[in-house]
Amino acid sequence: MAEQNLIEQAESKQPQLLQHFIHLVTTNQLSHAYLFSGLPGCGKRAVAQVVAMRLFCQNPDADGMPCGHCAECGRILAGDNPDVVTVEPDGQRIKVDQVRYIKDEFAKSPVEGSTKVFIIEGAETLTTNAANGLLKFIEEPVANRVIFLLTTNKSMMLATILSRTQIVEFPALTAKAFAETLRQHQISENQIPLLDGLTNSLDEAKQLVADDWLANCQHELSRWFSQLAKHDDMAFVTVQTGLMPLAHDRDHQAVILDAIILLWQDTLQTKYLSDAAQSGFPELQTTMAKMTQSLTRNQLLKILTAVLDTKKALAGNMNIQSILETLTLQILADMKQNV
Repeated sequence: MAEQNLIEQAESKQPQLLQHFIHLVTTNQLSHAYLFSGLPGCGKRAVAQVVAMRLFCQNPDADGMPCGHCAECGRILAGDNPDVVTVEPDGQRIKVDQVRYIKDEFAKSPVEGSTKVFIIEGAETLTTNAANGLLKFIEEPVANRVIFLLTTNKSMMLATILSRTQIVEFPALTAKAFAETLRQHQISENQIPLLDGLTNSLDEAKQLVADDWLANCQHELSRWFSQLAKHDDMAFVTVQTGLMPLAHDRDHQAVILDAIILLWQDTLQTKYLSDAAQSGFPELQTTMAKMTQSLTRNQLLKILTAVLDTKKALAGNMNIQSILETLTLQILADMKQNV
């Protein structure tokens, strides 16, 4: 990606947040540790990289923005600036040895500029030991060090890290803007609301719809949900025959769980909001409406809590089939309490 395109991307996705951080740099008010939280594709990394570019840019413009053309801007994008350290998950996790590398770099003085910048992608994947390894450096700020932790799920971060960083919530791209982008790339209208709930990234959306994976996921989750609504134990079988063939790898497994969360959030909204947002499962609206008539508020909240806990179970390396089967049995038991 060209430097200028990155700046344009950050400006288009998060204009207010970018302007805020450029102002902090210009006025020398940048803090030492930030946690950027938001959906994939919402601009977290772009903003962090543009801030890094501004810290090193040789020719910022009149508005304080990096020029995007000088040697330093180019080096940062190419990963060639030794004072800008970027780390992302090695496989499914950021490992302890990667944190050791961060710590080693943290202890070094800036090589070329007056500041060192650390951008840590997928911070929610830090192992407990790795996260604890970062705490010392977050708790004891060192002059001219700035850390950007980027996460799609801050609830999976250690409370101690949350309490010692400035948390910046990145709003999702507007549904209208993202939907229009998806339409321009010939993505099915039926899949757009679900994609809007799963990601803000066009690239990720394209990957999900490839080979009809998302359409099949919608179909199998709809079948599973309809069986649950009828208190049908066949929902347990659908996990094995319908959902497991779609759980190719950890990434797809995580999307299945995210879609299940959205499915039950839609159910909750159907019960309590007359003007609920467009559902990612439009074919289930009648089924949801009937189901919510028989479910109490406490039952729904209990089910939602169990659904949300599946993400933590997956992050803890629990087998996806066990997660889905356990969830299915728990939902069936919760729903049958009043039967």
